[in-house]
Amino acid sequence: MSQTRRAWYHSIDLPDGTTTPGYFDTRSTADALEWPTGLPGGRCLDVGTFDGFWAFELERRGAASVTALDVDDPDDLDWTYDEAVRGPEVVRSWGAERGPGFRDTARLLESEVERVSCSVYDLDPDIHGRFDVVFCGALLLHLREPIRALEAMRRVCDGHLMLVETLDPVVDLVARGVPAARFHPDWDQWWRVNSAGLKEMVTVAGFEITWTSSRLLVPYGKGNEDPRPPRTHNLAAATVRGRGILHRALHARPRPRQPRH
Repeated sequence: MSQTRRAWYHSIDLPDGTTTPGYFDTRSTADALEWPTGLPGGRCLDVGTFDGFWAFELERRGAASVTALDVDDPDDLDWTYDEAVRGPEVVRSWGAERGPGFRDTARLLESEVERVSCSVYDLDPDIHGRFDVVFCGALLLHLREPIRALEAMRRVCDGHLMLVETLDPVVDLVARGVPAARFHPDWDQWWRVNSAGLKEMVTVAGFEITWTSSRLLVPYGKGNEDPRPPRTHNLAAATVRGRGILHRALHARPRPRQPRH
């Protein structure tokens, strides 16, 4: 497998001792998480899988089966009006399409994870079934409608939702106790929330939060050193001095509807 002709999102250890040159290195993050009790022997879903790091991690940690969900065509991503044409072409020029990296890695890992091409908005229990663990890593900030996406995850969740989501460190600092988000902080992002905002989104979507992590710094991987078109500079990125991006992890369970008081 060539690792020089493709832009990788995830850093994934391969059987030959090499590691894919991902833009982010989530390996230490996986070891820092408290994983749901329903994971071993459970049916699991990885939403927004990209190269598949989290899907393969669920499998490695004992899931009975894993379904990995993502869209194949960059045109199907949530682009703003100005980026609807330019954005997909940039993705293609980077060699960062979803799918090829996953397929090559799954083959090398001899993985049985099933990849499904589907938008998170279209999750349907009658089509995709229901899952003991629904995992979603750093996807909500890229979605035009993150609450709608969380509601779709709830439709197929029989056990735990597990999120590892990007935080905006500036908003997390200046509006610590207020559910808040920064709108369109980068060219391919819609919302970057603070900790209170992430919890409120999950609660509004029909979940009860059962565990939250401390703030996690997900470091950049070797792929971040590759030549890239200039990205929008923002203060949130500067606050971690280029070392990585702040995240928060949480578990939540589906809850019944609450009557209005």
